[in-house]
Amino acid sequence: MSSATPETVAEQYAHLRTTVGVYTPGAGLVALGGLERGEVLSGALARDSEYVEPDTARETLILDEDAGVWDAVTHIELDDTSWLLAHSRDDLAGLLEKTAADAGVQDVEITDAAADRVAVAFEGPKSWRIAADLLDFEISSLVLHGATTVTLPGADGAEGVLARIGTTGEYGYLLIAPAGAGAAEWVAARAAELDGGPAGAEALLRARTEVRHPQIPAQSEGLTVREAGLEWLVSWGREDEFRGGEALAAAEEVGRGLITVLAEAGQAPAAGSPVEAGGRAVGTVHLVAPLAGTDQEIALALLDKPFDVPGLELTGRTADGAAVTLRTAASPVVIPQSWNERLGA
Repeated sequence: MSSATPETVAEQYAHLRTTVGVYTPGAGLVALGGLERGEVLSGALARDSEYVEPDTARETLILDEDAGVWDAVTHIELDDTSWLLAHSRDDLAGLLEKTAADAGVQDVEITDAAADRVAVAFEGPKSWRIAADLLDFEISSLVLHGATTVTLPGADGAEGVLARIGTTGEYGYLLIAPAGAGAAEWVAARAAELDGGPAGAEALLRARTEVRHPQIPAQSEGLTVREAGLEWLVSWGREDEFRGGEALAAAEEVGRGLITVLAEAGQAPAAGSPVEAGGRAVGTVHLVAPLAGTDQEIALALLDKPFDVPGLELTGRTADGAAVTLRTAASPVVIPQSWNERLGA
């Protein structure tokens, strides 16, 4: 296939669900070194990092002081370096430097790596074939949430970091490599050989919404952690101090939550439009993820409890006020092909 960017969102989405889709993840990349870097991580990250094992990758939130979502980050832990990839913010290094200063931490090196490192993500049922080319051991041995150092092909022995972590329910990998080593170009070429290609923001929005992978800031904007369904990215009941922790502990239980809703093709109401049950308003549409050529639209709706559960039939409104049927659904709403694709097959 051609290496040119596909013309439609549907083609890009097909890469993610049938072969491999390639994209540039995140907005900020920071490396932490030094013996006291763990104290900085504990103070900044909403998930406890005290017992995080080397050679692992995970997702976590960073909160603001009011316990709102500042950003989500991917945390890769190696023996001597911690990597943090911010999903939407480019000022992560500054936040970590402030965290270190406030805690009086001295033995830590915080490096804004965006200028001299590149990050490339590749996801889909065939993505493991690309990752396998980077490893000197069996691909199945790099387990989900595992990470390892790799030697980059054709880069004069340059090293990168490969983590098995994804966002679409398919096999997924994240590669961090020195800028100028050609890593992104190599991944793109290998994807093309597998009939894959680039995946843009709209295709990723659809694929991630189908499996309820966090999408920051779109999913969390204006919502608390619980309302946005992001509890799993926080370590609750922590006794140590961390950014936003005091406000989080004092937060009241919420009376509404996000739920996936489905509509007939082309009938999904716009974000912000009301959702009704029996003629009574019970919430609003929060995020819409359209995809041309499919038989249904998908969205996330913020609904009053107890309407934020699967299996209900509700009413939405189009821009001209016409009523449309919305059905609440459990996630995932697709069966990822990777569930039937054996690693190393």
